[in-house]
Amino acid sequence: MGLEDRVAIITGGGQGIGEAICLELGRRGAKVAVVDINLENASKVAQTIKDAGSEAMAIKADVSRRADAERLVRETVEKFGKLDILVNNAGINRDALLEKMTEEDWDAVIAVNLKGTFLCIQAAAPEMRKNKYGRVINFSSKGGAAGNIGQVNYSASKMGIIGLTRSVAKEFGRYVQREGADMTCNAVMPGYFETPMTEKIPEKMREAFLTQVPLGRTAKPPEIAKVIAFLASPDAAYITGIALGVDGGFFMGVQS
Repeated sequence: MGLEDRVAIITGGGQGIGEAICLELGRRGAKVAVVDINLENASKVAQTIKDAGSEAMAIKADVSRRADAERLVRETVEKFGKLDILVNNAGINRDALLEKMTEEDWDAVIAVNLKGTFLCIQAAAPEMRKNKYGRVINFSSKGGAAGNIGQVNYSASKMGIIGLTRSVAKEFGRYVQREGADMTCNAVMPGYFETPMTEKIPEKMREAFLTQVPLGRTAKPPEIAKVIAFLASPDAAYITGIALGVDGGFFMGVQS
């Protein structure tokens, strides 16, 4: 699963799962554009990759803005000459019960999670077609797809990403057949990973969650980073349009 000479963009790459993905792809030889709304965090991750001997750059961007999505692709191609891999990891949550959720909270989550994923794919796809190689990997959520109390906005965005992924996979399939390109689009649905976001979950809720995980433990970000590395590699050329759970079996049986 070597990714030598591949060029990757990872949104939300400044911390947590996104950071782990950046480091893993860099370790496998990819040139990495670390994209985050927090430039300081992105710069630290990019420097870590450079210190390990790979190439990287940091880009500050708000993926919910078309101009930013187009710019992050443009700057990556200007720096590294092409684009092979896009990991849409950036996401937010603004939780509230249905009757208390504001329109602003709804719009913010849909804009970053769903619209941002769309905008980045739309900007990246022409470069991938030109290069005849493309791997798009989107972050969904089986919890979101199943529905969660207090998360109508988040659940809608994550279920929307599954539909978006499958539609893009079918469009990419036309480029494979007509142009000889090697392009796929997949989604991953992480379970409980130890990240800055999940650190805020109360201990009792955490313990209750673990009783329902067949593997009996939480996961660390590098574990999903390895899954991303596989889906980004040439070895995954015949996998497209899937929504893959990486959750220790917690959401076993939840339909997506």
